[in-house]
Amino acid sequence: MNSTSASHFPEKVYLSGADCFFLMLEENAKKHQIGNNVIRICLYFNEKKEADFLLKSIEQSPLIHWLCNIELVKEHFYNKPYWKYTNKGKSIPFKTQLVELEKTIPKELLNRGIELGNNSMIECDSLNYPSGAVAVVLSWHHILMDGRGSGMLIRHLVGQIPFNEETYADFFPSKEKKVSVYHYVRNMYKVKSFVQRSSRSPIASIVKNCKATGKDNTFGLRTISFSEEETKLIDLNATTNGARFGANNFLIAACAHAIYSVNMKRGNIGAVWVPIPYDGRKRGGIGPIVTNCISFLFYRFEKEHFNSVSATIKTINEQMAEQLKIEMPRKYNLLLDMMRHIPLGLYSFLTSYSSKGAVSSFLFSSAGEGKWDMNNLMEHPFSDILIVPPFTFPPGITFSFLRNDNCLKMNIIYSEKCVDENELEFIESLLCSRLVDYRS
Repeated sequence: MNSTSASHFPEKVYLSGADCFFLMLEENAKKHQIGNNVIRICLYFNEKKEADFLLKSIEQSPLIHWLCNIELVKEHFYNKPYWKYTNKGKSIPFKTQLVELEKTIPKELLNRGIELGNNSMIECDSLNYPSGAVAVVLSWHHILMDGRGSGMLIRHLVGQIPFNEETYADFFPSKEKKVSVYHYVRNMYKVKSFVQRSSRSPIASIVKNCKATGKDNTFGLRTISFSEEETKLIDLNATTNGARFGANNFLIAACAHAIYSVNMKRGNIGAVWVPIPYDGRKRGGIGPIVTNCISFLFYRFEKEHFNSVSATIKTINEQMAEQLKIEMPRKYNLLLDMMRHIPLGLYSFLTSYSSKGAVSSFLFSSAGEGKWDMNNLMEHPFSDILIVPPFTFPPGITFSFLRNDNCLKMNIIYSEKCVDENELEFIESLLCSRLVDYRS
């Protein structure tokens, strides 16, 4: 890191509304003592010398330096929390270990949290395999950046987005517009009414009657990789079943079917309800990298919506069109912005009170349709990539999808106290059936 780069670092960066939402979830998670609020991105290399390029870039990155030298200043009443940067010369923690099974991430690493107030909110692990292959795992607290931000972070580390005066605006959030208290409160009642109607009881959840609390409770990760031919078939099935805007709604529908089927087998009667992240960045834009720029769309599925995958996609299309028409993502994001002015304890109470105890049936994330293939930018290309979202309880199960090199990869992240091995096999089988083989 050079001194000219350091001179451009912001000393104060306010958290966005979405950042504070994940900050509130951090406080909530302490009640259950299970899971973490950490995003991990894993890049696999065939040889150690190929990974050294990325490791060196991580060590020298001005952005990584900034992330390692900030501390969270929590709010007093009505004052928004912010990141305070002080150049203390701290660098990213590096850990190296030998892993016996190829292309696996140790369970203890997956379940390792990053506590607010730690020496660093971002960490790096180098995993060495017997074949000589190496995996570089970057882990950071979700409060720092979201999934799309992670893609831009990697683009920065491989040299596509250098840190300089011209790209400064791509790294940090811009100054926000002021909103009147009246507008905040008026918007709050509109959003509250919509969310309460969408999440009305009963909601089916796999955490029902599950006492997954305590430090010994862990999450598991199951990754299913589809071939290029299977991925093409998934895209074809998506179009055939009415997914007009890419395969994403088809993936959501398949996951909803899996959760509905598990809950039916358990006798958990209720609707399937899920918030889906909605990226708030401008189309075609790059930044900001730091911060969460997401809002949510909310989908509710009743029994009749599971008659077929096409019926599920039909209601997704309709609910999405309705929410975009009434600008629900913008309004929900404005609500999140307002909640920054409220102490975390009150924020947590209002959130749980307004939802009447409703728990999302599952969580879903997707790295989008864009390619993650940045190998043409790197002297030593990586062979594979994996993104692991936070381990969240409740709801205790998350599905995430990623495309790389024209192939789809699916993660199932599950609480081991809530989903047993037989149910996991059932979920995986049903998902693969819906995605690859199913025809309405």
